[in-house]
Amino acid sequence: MESPEFDIKILSDGSFSLDPGAFFGTVPKSIWNRHFSLNTMERVKLALNIPFFMGRRYSFLIDSGIGNNFDPKKAEIFQFTKESDLPQQVGKFSSPEKVDFIIHSHLHFDHAGHSVSMENGKRHFQNARIVAQKEEIHNLRNTNEITRSSYGMTMNRSDSRYLSLIEGSRNIKRGIRVLRTGGHTSGHQVIFVEDGALKIMYPGDLIPTAFHIRPNYITAIDTFPLETLKMKKKIIDKAIRENYVCIFNHDVNIPAGRITGSVSRPEVIPVDI
Repeated sequence: MESPEFDIKILSDGSFSLDPGAFFGTVPKSIWNRHFSLNTMERVKLALNIPFFMGRRYSFLIDSGIGNNFDPKKAEIFQFTKESDLPQQVGKFSSPEKVDFIIHSHLHFDHAGHSVSMENGKRHFQNARIVAQKEEIHNLRNTNEITRSSYGMTMNRSDSRYLSLIEGSRNIKRGIRVLRTGGHTSGHQVIFVEDGALKIMYPGDLIPTAFHIRPNYITAIDTFPLETLKMKKKIIDKAIRENYVCIFNHDVNIPAGRITGSVSRPEVIPVDI
């Protein structure tokens, strides 16, 4: 049996909160309130789970959280909280300078903060290539009245030298593949990592929590919900058939789990990585 390439840690870039109408879309309150409680501002708390893959030949992150260079008003609105910053957490196991690339599911503010944040004139992960769909860079740089609050940050043209733009589904490295899904954003992608006997899927905001495993449980923030529905069915079927471990980036209680059952009635069994 092939030995694992990576030591995998699920790190945290803190949490933030969101209006339940945005997060649960058309799912009735009578259903979601069995699983989620609201805070004093009537919002739901969301985690920022960041997978860190430390390998013999290279290391990488999937998404990079909120960062620490955000507007104070936005921090208050979304109730950003964190006990320690992502670079410090990486430093417990390696060092930020040894992160070779960051693969992004998409570039909303809660997924790409540390990829564009600067400190003392340096990027937080100064040697990391930023891997994202070309369409997503376009979305970031060309927001509109609907998308502006979801992206909410800028990427200078000078940052282009750090970008590794891809178009469509493709292999990133041996055992690492992205599937462009659209749905949540037009440039959203799902990341697959095969490491020895372990198969990992990072569905991004197509399945942000274990609760959202049902195909029709779609956030109101999704730009193209019918695409989300179509692609969720596809990746849920793949996860069940091929025994993937799914990492749920916004789940406070279940950061990772295996999907069982059927596409129409899937269930999640929590696992530790």
